[in-house]
Amino acid sequence: MNNLKATDYSSYSALDFFDDENFIQYVLHPDQASKMLWQKVVSAHPDREKEMAEAESWILMLHGQQIYTAQNSAESIWGQISERIARHDHLERSYVMPLKRAGKWMSAIAAGLAVYFTIAELMQQGKQVVRSDYGELRSATLPDSSDVMLNGNSRIHYIRNWRSDKPREIWLEGEAAFAVKHVALKNRFQQADSFKVHVNGLELTVLGTKFNIKDRRGRTEIALLTGGLRIEKKGPFAFSRIMKPGDVLVYDGKQILKETQKVAAASESWTKKELNVEGYTINDIAEILEDTYGYEVTIHADDLKGKRLSGAVPSGSAEDILFVIKKVFDVKVIINKNQLLITHE
Repeated sequence: MNNLKATDYSSYSALDFFDDENFIQYVLHPDQASKMLWQKVVSAHPDREKEMAEAESWILMLHGQQIYTAQNSAESIWGQISERIARHDHLERSYVMPLKRAGKWMSAIAAGLAVYFTIAELMQQGKQVVRSDYGELRSATLPDSSDVMLNGNSRIHYIRNWRSDKPREIWLEGEAAFAVKHVALKNRFQQADSFKVHVNGLELTVLGTKFNIKDRRGRTEIALLTGGLRIEKKGPFAFSRIMKPGDVLVYDGKQILKETQKVAAASESWTKKELNVEGYTINDIAEILEDTYGYEVTIHADDLKGKRLSGAVPSGSAEDILFVIKKVFDVKVIINKNQLLITHE
């Protein structure tokens, strides 16, 4: 606590306090001296009290949560920004300035570009693709004003011009949260009013509703928050299900693995930059780091494979999750570019 007075807490966020060793020690092992010191911090920065309280709840939750054995056995974002700036500068130097100097050719070039984009549009056949990078949350508004948020390393595509006489259709790879606009008239429903999502061989049909879909490694988890949802699998192993709010269904490409109720809300915690880790093993966390954040993870800690977490942790970045892994599992995390090693050594 010797360097506490030298630290400027005036702009600290909850996550900054969550990562501050002095604050962690104070929360977990408070004594009279530390209480007085942190009370001075609150007095000096009263607008930080709420942030401190939120960080304290996270720390206590993680420290107090039970790790049990199953009975049955910010740098990446700045990199993306820099890359986009560099790409813009390259285009400016390579194309824009030469074109300005060669004004007499502008008309011919513009005509050629118009032809090129027309052909490209026809080749796309009206397809619109929205994708997110590793670690990126990306929002999009669909042609009917429905909203979708993509988790990291995810992709949707649909036909740009949705017709009023046909269902709205979209195809998903990865994970996304949907808030679908209800377009049916009162006391009237037609097939054309429905919204369909195609994922892993399944067809989901909804009207106006909110739901989350996670499709990773051939395994699809569908969680319904509000409204109604119908799932249909055609061909071999065909089945259909009607889901109610709170229902969660897990499918592996051939059969339903699990159906549960009243836990769906936890499935979209990632949209609030939190990760619900109830029942997760360290291998489950490793898969998230690979699928959503782009790491290649190696685990040298065999004693942790059967242990599970409970609760929720901040997940605004991979660093948030790695911090939790280090604190809860008491492991060392070594990062070399996109290679990540979890070990006790």
